[in-house]
Amino acid sequence: MLNNETINKIAAGEVIIRPVSVVKELVENAIDAGADQITVIVEAGGKNRITVRDNGCGIAYNEIPLAFKRHATSKLSTIEDLESIESLGFRGEALSSVSAVAKVQITTRFEHEEVGSLTLFEGGKLLNQRVCAYNRGTEITVSDLFYNTPARRKHMEKDKKEEIIVRDLLEKIAISHPGIRFELSSNGRIVLDTPGTGKVMDVIKGLYGLEMADNLIALDYENKPMKLAGFVGNLKTLRNHRDDQVFFINGRYIKNNRLAQALDEAYEGYSMKHQHPLGIIFMELPGRMLDVNIHPAKTEIKILNESLVCLLFKQGIRETLRNTNLIVELGTADNDYAKNHENKNRFNNKPADNSDLDEPELNNQYSEAKAKVPVASTQQALVEDQTTIETMIQQVALPESDPNLLESMKANQMTDRFDHEPSIGKTKELSQKRNDDHRPVTVVSGQSEVKLKEAPISEISKDKQGVLSAKAEVILSSNLPNRVTEAPGIYELNQENPEKNTLRTSALSVVKKDVKDLNNMKIVGQLFNVYILLEGDKEIYLLDQHAAHEAFLTQELMEIFDHKEGLPSQGLMTPIPLKIRPKDLTGIEIRLAEYKHLGYDCDIFGEETLLVRSVPVLLGEPQSPDLLKAMIEENLFESDENIDNKTVFSEKAKNKIITMACKAAIKGGQSLTQAEIRKLLENLMKLSNPYTCPHGRPIIMRLKEYELMKLFKRVI
Repeated sequence: MLNNETINKIAAGEVIIRPVSVVKELVENAIDAGADQITVIVEAGGKNRITVRDNGCGIAYNEIPLAFKRHATSKLSTIEDLESIESLGFRGEALSSVSAVAKVQITTRFEHEEVGSLTLFEGGKLLNQRVCAYNRGTEITVSDLFYNTPARRKHMEKDKKEEIIVRDLLEKIAISHPGIRFELSSNGRIVLDTPGTGKVMDVIKGLYGLEMADNLIALDYENKPMKLAGFVGNLKTLRNHRDDQVFFINGRYIKNNRLAQALDEAYEGYSMKHQHPLGIIFMELPGRMLDVNIHPAKTEIKILNESLVCLLFKQGIRETLRNTNLIVELGTADNDYAKNHENKNRFNNKPADNSDLDEPELNNQYSEAKAKVPVASTQQALVEDQTTIETMIQQVALPESDPNLLESMKANQMTDRFDHEPSIGKTKELSQKRNDDHRPVTVVSGQSEVKLKEAPISEISKDKQGVLSAKAEVILSSNLPNRVTEAPGIYELNQENPEKNTLRTSALSVVKKDVKDLNNMKIVGQLFNVYILLEGDKEIYLLDQHAAHEAFLTQELMEIFDHKEGLPSQGLMTPIPLKIRPKDLTGIEIRLAEYKHLGYDCDIFGEETLLVRSVPVLLGEPQSPDLLKAMIEENLFESDENIDNKTVFSEKAKNKIITMACKAAIKGGQSLTQAEIRKLLENLMKLSNPYTCPHGRPIIMRLKEYELMKLFKRVI
C-alpha cells in the first residue's frame, strides 16, 4: 500500500506537468474568484518562482488549510452539478497538487474579513499560518517547482521555452475573458499586458496586431443547440499551420482536432491544399452535452453528438463566408483619406477630382478626414431557420437631416450578444463616458457609406416616416475604417426585437457585404492575355480569366449533379467497345445502373469488353468513353459505400468528371473580345463564391485609387 506522500506526488504528476500547469490552475482559480485584474510573475520560465496575484474575493482564514486538501472544492457538491458547471475549476485538485511538488506561500484576505492571512506549505504539508495586513484578493507564490521530484524537473524545457508556453496560455485565457486585465512579467520584464476593456477585438489587436485585426470576419451564428461567435480570417490570413485556430466552449479553452478539421473543411474551395484558416471561435453548448471531466488538465472535452455539432459548426462558418466580401485587397495602407473623401463627394454629389491638388493640400484634407468623428456601432440579430445563417451584414448611410431616423433607432431595443455594447437609446448618455476609451458612440452623418448591391443611394426607398427600410449596419469607425467591427449584425431599423418577430429567409434581401457588380464596371482590357482589368469607382479590379471561367464551369456541373436526375446523355450510332480487366468484371456488373445514371449506357460483352452505347453531355460537349474507363481503373466507384445508385453520385466520380470537363475553361494567354469578357463577368456574378477557383486560388483582386496615389507620392 502506497503512503500518502507518494500518492499525492503521483496525483500531482497528472495535473502539474510543467510550470504552465501551475499558472493555468492558479489563474483559473483567480477567474472563478471574480477577479478583474490578474498579474503573473515568473522567474526562469517558472522553474524558480511563479506568483499569481488577483483582486478576487479571497479565501477565508479558517478555510485555507481545507483548500489545500485533495478533492476539497466549493464549486460543486454532487455529480449532477457537473452537467451545469460554469466555473473553470471544480475537482479540488489544483492547490493540493501544486503544494505536493513545490513550496507554496499564500497571502489572502476574504472580502468579508478585516485582516488577511499568510500561510506556508511545503511538500503538501502546512508549515505555518498567521494573520497579516493585506488588500482584498489573493497572492500565491510557488517556488522551487519539482524540488522533491528531480526526475520531473530534469525533463523541463529551457527557461525561454517555458516562458513562451506560459505566455501562449495566458493569451488564450485573455481572449476568452476580455473583461479581465492580464499582466505577465518574466524576469522583471513585462511581456504581456491586456487592456481588460471587455472587448475581444481589443485583446486581438494587442496580441495579433492591427493588420491581422483588419483581416478578420465577424462570426455570429446560431443553430440550436449551438451558438457561434468570434472571428475567422479572410483569404489573406491563410497559413500552413493550425497554431492560430483557437476554440472555446462555454468560455473554456479546449483542443479539439475534429473542430479544427471542420474549420478547414468550411474553407474548402476558398483555400489551397495544405493551407489552414485562422479562427478565434466561441461556441456555446448546453452543459448536458459536455463532459469536462475526461482530461486532467481539462483541455479536452467530450461532446455529445460530436458529429452533428461539427456539421453545424462547419455550416455556420461556411454560411458566414458566403455572405462576406472576400476580394483580396492589394496594398495595406490606411484608407482614411480615400474613404472619407469618397463619402464626402458622394453625399455632396460632386466628383472627386484631385488632379489639381498639390501635396500639401492633399495632406491637409487627409488630416481633416482623420479628425472626423466615427459612426456609432449597432447590431442586428435576424433569426432564421435553423439550417441557414442567422445574420446578414449590409451598410447604409445615416443622413444628418433625418431626425425621424434617429428617433426610430432610439426606440428599438438594441442588444449586443457578444461584447455587450450599449443600446443606441443610451447613445447620448455614454458619448461623454467613452471619450477616454477612444470609442465614441455619437451618431453623425456624412461619414458612412451606402454599399448595397446594384443600388445607388438615390434608389434606397424610404417609408412614410423617413426611416430607411433596407437592412443596415452602422459601422463602428476608428482610425482604420476597414477594421472589423465587433457587432456582426443589427436589427432592421423599423422592426421590433427579432426574438419576438422571427423573420423568414424569403423575406430577407440577401446581399453580400460590399460586393460591387462587375458588370457595371468599365472594361479596360486584358493584361498579358491572362488577366482582365476593370475600372470601378476609384478602384481597379484584376481578374484571373482562367480561374473565373473554371469556377463558373464547376458550379454549373455541381448544379447538374445536385439535381440527382442523372446526367444528360447522347446515344451513339455504333457502340464503342472498351477493353476491361477481368478482375473488374464483378464490380462493373454491380455498377451498370450507376454508369447509366452518369450518362454511360453500357452492356458487358464477353469477359474483357464493355460496350458503351451512350455518353454524357456536359456543358454542351459529349464526353469521351475513355473517361468511364479511367474511372473504372481508378476504382472511383468502389470506394464510396452505401451508394444509392438511383439518387447519389460517387464523390470521386463526380470530381473526376468535373476535372475532365473543366479542361475546357478559358486558358491563360487566350485573347478575349469585349463581348466574351462581358459574358464571363455576368457568369462570375452569378456564383455563390466568386472569390476563388475550385483549387482555392484567388479570382479577384482590388487596388484602390488611394494606393496608387501613395505610390506616385500624391499623398504622403
